Amino acid sequence: MDYILNRRLGEAEVGRYDLEGDQGYLMFANVQELMTRPIEEQMPESHRIYTDIQFLVSGEERLSFYKLHPNAKVIDDKFDSHDIAFYESDPSQQETEILLKPGMFAVCFPSDIHRPNGSITESKSNKKIVIKIHKDLLHL
Repeated sequence: MDYILNRRLGEAEVGRYDLEGDQGYLMFANVQELMTRPIEEQMPESHRIYTDIQFLVSGEERLSFYKLHPNAKVIDDKFDSHDIAFYESDPSQQETEILLKPGMFAVCFPSDIHRPNGSITESKSNKKIVIKIHKDLLHL
């Protein structure tokens, strides 16, 4: 969090910023500007290598998550190329929702399936920083 605040990443242009390791493989930041959408339209996703810290700079966002479970059905596996997989929605899973306002953050571990960038009331533009932290730094 110090890095985000002290380096003024909230003022940075959209893009990727290497933070730690050769070519930032251990930790990097993605600065994003996106339009929120209804949470039901967001595909559930997870990662294997990186933990996300999703820090909201402006706007508002609904983020939901639940534990990754063995019966989760992958519908788009991009683990090898982008460390992400998308899942079929699972109505049997109780999702926990977090409402993010500017200055707030959420942490999504590889053991979580999450749906970021959901609208709270209506579609709005938001800016956020997603810090990607390699599992080797966290010793999970």
